[in-house]
Amino acid sequence: MRILPLLLLAALAVSCSKPQKPPSEPPTEPPPVEDPMEDPLDITTMPETIPPQVQRDLAAHLEVPTEQIEITGHSRETWSDGCLGLGGPAESCLAALTEGWQVNAQDTVTGDTYIYRTDLAGNQIRREP
Repeated sequence: MRILPLLLLAALAVSCSKPQKPPSEPPTEPPPVEDPMEDPLDITTMPETIPPQVQRDLAAHLEVPTEQIEITGHSRETWSDGCLGLGGPAESCLAALTEGWQVNAQDTVTGDTYIYRTDLAGNQIRREP
């Protein structure tokens, strides 16, 4: 009769033990974490919205048709402040380096060349004096 309590105790112990995990798959690599400081803009290609803005601004300044203004080049630049290095004496500019573009535009009739500065996204556009 002593065997019956031991069998019941063994059965209870087995039923209360942790279930065996099925064989697991090898761990997968977690998805890459995006760097919050990384610039979401493609920093090697000027946004296609900037050239038409420059053309419209220069055409309005020269009082000529937009079609008369041609973009002749651009380069990636770092400006000295939030005013793209072109702030006036009465203007308050953010004192931080600002990434952006220098855009060359030409009046195709007169041949005159003008230089514009923008921020990376083209939210701020200024013509050099």
